[in-house]
Amino acid sequence: MRDYWREHQVTPDVRHVIGFLASNQGMDKKVAKDQLFELFPYGYVQQACKIAGMIKPRAWSTG
Repeated sequence: MRDYWREHQVTPDVRHVIGFLASNQGMDKKVAKDQLFELFPYGYVQQACKIAGMIKPRAWSTG
């Protein structure tokens, strides 16, 4: 997440994270999505940004 931010200067959207997990772990995107939301049951944006020490983007309304 931090590497993506350094390169693009924006917090990665959930779509990018799912694509990254799917390609790096060799799994289906649905499985990657299920795994992501299992890791962050209260919302990817809120929890992942907090763990990474990043500020949650203002414009995001997705979980």
